[in-house]
Amino acid sequence: MNSIQIKLSLGLFISLTLSFAYLWQTTNDSIRSLSEDYVLQHLKHDAESILNAIKIDNLNNVTLNLQQIEPVYLRPFSGQYFQIKTNTSMIRSRSLWDQELLTPNMAVGKQKSIYLTGPKKQALIVMIYGFKKQGQHFTIAVAEDLSPVLASQQAFQYRYGYTVGFLLIFLISCQIIILRLNFHPFKQIQKQITKLRQGELDQLDTHVPEEAIDLVREINHLLAALENRLQRSRNALGDLAHALKRPLTVIQQLTESDELKSQPESRHAIQKQTTNMQGIMQRVLKQARLAGDSVVILKFNAREELPELINVLQSMYQEKSLSIEYTITGKELVDIDREDMMELLGNLLDNACKWAQSRVKITIENSQFLHIQIEDDGPGISEVNRTKLIERGTRLDEMKEGHGLGLSIVKYMVQQYDGKLKLDRSNTLGGLTVHITIIN
Repeated sequence: MNSIQIKLSLGLFISLTLSFAYLWQTTNDSIRSLSEDYVLQHLKHDAESILNAIKIDNLNNVTLNLQQIEPVYLRPFSGQYFQIKTNTSMIRSRSLWDQELLTPNMAVGKQKSIYLTGPKKQALIVMIYGFKKQGQHFTIAVAEDLSPVLASQQAFQYRYGYTVGFLLIFLISCQIIILRLNFHPFKQIQKQITKLRQGELDQLDTHVPEEAIDLVREINHLLAALENRLQRSRNALGDLAHALKRPLTVIQQLTESDELKSQPESRHAIQKQTTNMQGIMQRVLKQARLAGDSVVILKFNAREELPELINVLQSMYQEKSLSIEYTITGKELVDIDREDMMELLGNLLDNACKWAQSRVKITIENSQFLHIQIEDDGPGISEVNRTKLIERGTRLDEMKEGHGLGLSIVKYMVQQYDGKLKLDRSNTLGGLTVHITIIN
């Protein structure tokens, strides 16, 4: 999971869930504590009223003045109960009917709250007090049914849960919207990089969020550095070519001298080698243009450029009367520098025409992948020699004109565009098939 948006949304969801869970637990405990405190205060007041209602006669008999007792304690199973214990007797509220609260004796001045199950199996909270009146020790237990409180608390929990769920969904949705809005500039940067690769831009726009400005500046700095390095390389190769041009011219002039004219074999060998050297210089200079004349590239239009290239090759090999067929499908514009494509197709077609007997076939499919296939009806190559053929400088027939650099240059160019080069036998024409696949 490498998406920053997903990580932030997940982090927010977890933090909000934990926060709401803690808040829910804290609120629930607080409400229950407040409710029980209120009930306990009420029970304390009732215990004092019950104590006041206790009457002790001269014989130490304990009775209860019911007129001072709250009516709710006189109604059977009303949910509020009391129980009075002495050393010798026990008095229970009528609401308990014949039930008994299992409560411990409490020392004078002490009090304690406990939870019990009531006569109707309801949850009770019981407050137990130790009193002394007229020399006698009393343990008074006053209880109240917590079921209404618990029901109200449960209703609150449901409402709170619904509210929290809605807020959680709302906040996550807001977070996603905010993230998408704030990540929109990064989408723009991605589009600009695509345009940069396609040659529509030469620099990235620096009007971006502060978090991305350093990245954009570094990319622009890298582009400028690469352009400068490329320009220096082209200048150096150009200087080398010009430096060699004069010595080659002198050598070519020497071949016209009378001394060499009298030695036709040596003269022919020198002329051939100087021609080869000039060809190598031209190829090296073309390789220097692999990245184009600048960061901005001129795209190759297959339907416009390929017919012209075929006409040139048919003129070069007119003695063969070659039939060069081509098929183009998909997009017209290829996202590769025009000079690179001309160099690549020129090398491949020149090689195919050189070995073909009468037919050459080229297929270009330009969609998600750029797929180029060039076939000829020549003698073909054995599987062992196909690997050797694309090694730099290797030629399988030294009698043929060429420097053995054509396919190795093609291989180098394909590698620059992260493509794949494959040699095979043509199923339709019987000669060599060259397959090239490049991701657009």
